Amino acid sequence: MCGIAGIYNQQGIEIKEIVALSQTLKHRGPDDEGFFLSDNEHFTKNCRGDDTISALQQLKHISEINSKPSLVLVHRRLSILDVSALGHQPLISSDERYVMVFNGEVYNFKEIRQELEQKGYTFKSNSDTEVILNAFAAWGQTCVNRFVGMWAFVIYDKKENTLTLSRDRFGIKPLYYFKNEHCFAFASEIKALMQIKEVDQSISNKNLGSYLAFGTTSNPYQNLFEYIVDIEPGYNYQFNFNTLKLTKECYFSIDDKLPINTDDIKTNTQKFEELFNDSIALHLRADVEIGSCLSGGLDSSAIVYSASQQLKGVSFKTITAAYQNKTIDESDYAKLVANDLKNVTDIYTYPDAKTLIADMDKMIYAQDLPIGSTSIFAQWEVMKCAKQNNIKVLLDGQGADEILGGYYNFAGIHLIELLKSFKFIPFFKEYQQLKQNFTPQIKNAVLRAAYYYLPNSLQQQLRAKERLSYNFIKEDKVKELELMIPKRGGKTFGEHVNLSVKFGMYELLRYEDRNSMAFSIESRVPFLDHRLVEFIRTLPTDQKIYGGWTKYVLRKMLNNKIHDKVVWRKDKKGFVTPQQEWKNELMKTLTNELKDSELPSLIDRNYVLQLCDKDFSNASHLSEFWRAYSVIKWYNIFNLKT
Repeated sequence: MCGIAGIYNQQGIEIKEIVALSQTLKHRGPDDEGFFLSDNEHFTKNCRGDDTISALQQLKHISEINSKPSLVLVHRRLSILDVSALGHQPLISSDERYVMVFNGEVYNFKEIRQELEQKGYTFKSNSDTEVILNAFAAWGQTCVNRFVGMWAFVIYDKKENTLTLSRDRFGIKPLYYFKNEHCFAFASEIKALMQIKEVDQSISNKNLGSYLAFGTTSNPYQNLFEYIVDIEPGYNYQFNFNTLKLTKECYFSIDDKLPINTDDIKTNTQKFEELFNDSIALHLRADVEIGSCLSGGLDSSAIVYSASQQLKGVSFKTITAAYQNKTIDESDYAKLVANDLKNVTDIYTYPDAKTLIADMDKMIYAQDLPIGSTSIFAQWEVMKCAKQNNIKVLLDGQGADEILGGYYNFAGIHLIELLKSFKFIPFFKEYQQLKQNFTPQIKNAVLRAAYYYLPNSLQQQLRAKERLSYNFIKEDKVKELELMIPKRGGKTFGEHVNLSVKFGMYELLRYEDRNSMAFSIESRVPFLDHRLVEFIRTLPTDQKIYGGWTKYVLRKMLNNKIHDKVVWRKDKKGFVTPQQEWKNELMKTLTNELKDSELPSLIDRNYVLQLCDKDFSNASHLSEFWRAYSVIKWYNIFNLKT
């Protein structure tokens, strides 16, 4: 895992700007530092920085460069595969045509390497980086179709005078860009782009208003800045230095139609298990210690079980966020899993309100953007604990709920689909079973699913009535922005999966990436192996929700492998935190802080202050309060203006 950045500027680039760019990304790659500089006249080779490994001290130091280069590529390395100097980046191809910076892991690099060796390509290292560069030389941009993994890479082609930027299928690894009439810049994080004087840091009032009102931007793959843009997942982009034009081409879309699988549940459970175990095997490839998050829920438990079996006698550490408040604590379930696996050492961390306030500025700075609730802090503490226990790679269960339909609304959509198909007996049977096994509030789940059938205008009226959202925004600004409710939910199970991937999961992946990289930890998400995802998408809905059980095929796979109390749990929590308790404990601190803070011009200060001493019975209202608070913190931490 690493941090990458680059600038092309026809007017030249200041060396101090390049150094600042690298230092901002140091947390993503503290193990090594590298630069590639070109001035369009000389093909300047790599330079070193203060943090470059000792084995490469023969490289010219970047401070010794007296000219202003027009192109710079920056790399910060977290050494995971081939930790030797041979894994140093930027990496230049043997024929010196290509230069690459890469963040992520292509887990099937060994298999691709064998194919490339048969084509005559040679290798100096044992890294996946060199495999990617040779794969690009062999197959061009289509090489990404062969990759199993997570990546954001940029390749400079000297012959064609272009930059190719690629991002993995789901956006596990981040990549942003900024472009004006003479400058093009990219980076792993927004804060790195903000070190470049050319970059316009203006906030998008439209996106900020949408975030305050709805918890997301109006369209997926957007952020809160006007001119800093997310590279879309599943796309290759190309920037042409001659024309200064940026083009993009899709190589993967979650919206692509797939044929429905007609095999029975027993056969598909076996196929699921094969794909899942293969994904875990690939995600265990590393030259450093690997551990895992363990919430006590189904997804992380499945990962820990499979990994522990494949590692056999090798010690495997797990990290769990635990609480004294037993209504939200899941540590007992985590212990049930860990205690049954001889090579698992379970470690527990206890997030609390004081640490939340102490770390809030650091966490939001790490995130680049506001956070949706304090649950992100629980994950922050897990990553911090992993760092303290010398774990450099951590597996996590991100993506399973979106792909398998584990969230509340999926159950409601499933029931509505049964009604639409006139399957009245299965509807009533499934309704009662979901009420028993999933949630007593199944009626509300159906109503929430029916919400997506309403016209947009009625959806907005209902949301305005039920949520705090619009009240955070000054009344005149609400009218001015003409906010439209984002299409986050679908009318069918498949459509809801796709929208959950584009909106909710995409945001969760940002939290995952920034929280882990803040502690120089590589986080891996085995459920998002695209082969597994595409298989799950072909399954009929009744193999995902059946007999009142969500994520049914996963439960069937785990049955008789881990404790029944975990496999057949009837409650779902996730990374929850005692938000109301923390708010009560911190009321005075929050009030004083909000009184003294600068606010975006959109926000109604008096309304936010009124909420500081209010008890919320509605969990959504509570999360909305914390979201508004984080927006204000973000605005001040980055010294932004509207």
